[in-house]
Amino acid sequence: MKIGGFLFVRLKIIIIFVKKYKDMKLNSNSISSKLYRWFYGTNVLPNNLCPYFWKLVLAWLVLIPYSLVCAPVIVAELIDKDYKYQDNSTGKRIGFSVLIYFMLFCISSMLSVIGLLFIEPAKDTFYMFMVAFGIMVWAVAIVIGVIEGFKAFKEWNYRRKIKYDVNGYRIWNEPKEEKTYLVVEFAKAKYNKYCPKIDWYKE
Repeated sequence: MKIGGFLFVRLKIIIIFVKKYKDMKLNSNSISSKLYRWFYGTNVLPNNLCPYFWKLVLAWLVLIPYSLVCAPVIVAELIDKDYKYQDNSTGKRIGFSVLIYFMLFCISSMLSVIGLLFIEPAKDTFYMFMVAFGIMVWAVAIVIGVIEGFKAFKEWNYRRKIKYDVNGYRIWNEPKEEKTYLVVEFAKAKYNKYCPKIDWYKE
């Protein structure tokens, strides 16, 4: 309630100021403007006060829970020296963070299956749920691994048969001529109503 009252009073002061002076100067390097650019993933600050103010209020209100949810991405942004405000938006951070948490849960569930070799957990516990989920993840991983392994083997076997010359250029095999059969060719010629030319050769 106190925060709401403070924001209302602050907004009223700003509206009075704008009505009186028609214009307002704000520091583009202030904490609030930096928060706005970071939170919404933009380098462009709005020229209209009202949407800027309410968006900024929203950013300040959800800053703590938002930072907790998006902690993995925020840490990556702090480490990345080439990070720019427009690289990540509000939705992107949430999406990437959820994906990271899901991947960590999958890895933990897979490890919990291995843990069954060493411990005997009680039934109807969250650990058993992780074990069940981990078994499904292992099954999917094995199927994908077999498929990708088969593809890799086929590629390796294909490349193994390719020959190269001393300069490293590929040696292409001469195309094999298809055998022609007199009866078949005559039937095709009769059907298509043409008479093919005969090229004689010696073997």
